[in-house]
Amino acid sequence: MDQNYKPRLRTTLSWIIYDFANTMFSMNVVSMYFPTLIIVDLVLGDQYVSFANSFSMILVAVTLPILGEISDRFFKKMPLLIAYTLICILFTFLIGVVGYNSTDKFVKVTWIIIFYIVANYAYQGGLVFYNAMMPYVCSERSIGRISGYGVALGYLGSILGLTLVLPFVEGTLFGIKIPFIHSGGSVASFIPTAVLFLIFSLPTFFFVKDPRIHEKTKESRIDIKTSFKKVWDGLSNTRKYPGVTRFLIAKFFYEDAIQTVIIFMAIYAQKVMGLTKESTTQFFIAIIPSAIIGSALFGVITDHYGPKKTLTMVLIGWILSLSIVIITMKLWVFWLVGALIGVFLGSTWTSARPLLISLVPREMLGEFFGLYSLSGKLAAIIGPLVWATVVNIFDHYGNIIKYKSAILALNILIIIGFVILQRVPDIKRLSKK
Repeated sequence: MDQNYKPRLRTTLSWIIYDFANTMFSMNVVSMYFPTLIIVDLVLGDQYVSFANSFSMILVAVTLPILGEISDRFFKKMPLLIAYTLICILFTFLIGVVGYNSTDKFVKVTWIIIFYIVANYAYQGGLVFYNAMMPYVCSERSIGRISGYGVALGYLGSILGLTLVLPFVEGTLFGIKIPFIHSGGSVASFIPTAVLFLIFSLPTFFFVKDPRIHEKTKESRIDIKTSFKKVWDGLSNTRKYPGVTRFLIAKFFYEDAIQTVIIFMAIYAQKVMGLTKESTTQFFIAIIPSAIIGSALFGVITDHYGPKKTLTMVLIGWILSLSIVIITMKLWVFWLVGALIGVFLGSTWTSARPLLISLVPREMLGEFFGLYSLSGKLAAIIGPLVWATVVNIFDHYGNIIKYKSAILALNILIIIGFVILQRVPDIKRLSKK
């Protein structure tokens, strides 16, 4: 990457705002209302949520490395980002439609899970192309800060998304009655979330463009066989780029845990700490400012100290925070640790994306972000299954023991990832290739 490259400010801001948009889906659907709808409202087991998340990630793992390689060869990432985003929005909307209109519980649950699988697949898939656009929307010197600003703005999107959707769920906004809006429960969150995701994605759709490449360098047709071969070569030849394999394995373990925490945090807050749905929403809103501050702060730290040292610090923070969650039953401590988790949640993505960029050539970023996604999504397949397995094993001991045991299992996975990460090269400059 050219250190003197300076994209237009409009392009950079429009790229950043996509984090603002898609985190509304991540917070409202993945973390809050889909698990609550299935486990609390419809009184089904954790395994339903685990299956839906794991199956959607299997689809990502199978398809996205190939699509990432194709996007590299055709220099076309934005059309795929737009398509995946619109699919996510449509199927999020459909969850709300079927939730409102279906009276048969089996039919309702079946379609909700199917629509969620497609929506989550599309959301996760879009991130591959979004991340791969990063070098084209900022300079080399600012990549850590821009990554951090994107994550920080994403958490502002979480606050706005939770706040704007809360009246549809509860009928009130922090106790204040909102005219013409009635309480619809968790299922009422999906349609407004889809609309918000669409509105705030539009700047990215209109103002972020793929780089202009000379026509002679472009491919003229899609060759799936060639794409499979190149992805396989990428998997088998990662030794050419020291540290990539170790980083992806480390990411598999720590993201295994972190993605699962994101999915089940609302359930833990309600089942173990005794929070209501409204107070759980308030809990998320309260901890998000720490995620914003952490994302921006660790973006600067990433640029100054390098992404590997930064990610190491972040994982230590995760390990300590989850250890406190395991041993405490004090509500004020839980809220305090929630704020710390917010700091480290945003900081994880802030430092991980630049770390991969520091290890691979820019012209292969789509392919390697496909592998980056593959590692994370394989983790997101295993993590919910680990959670469901531990919860089922300890089910007869009650909610407190079974859920704290699940958190312990996740913490062990982060420790494994932390140990493996220490063997990854510490390359402070973000591209020499």
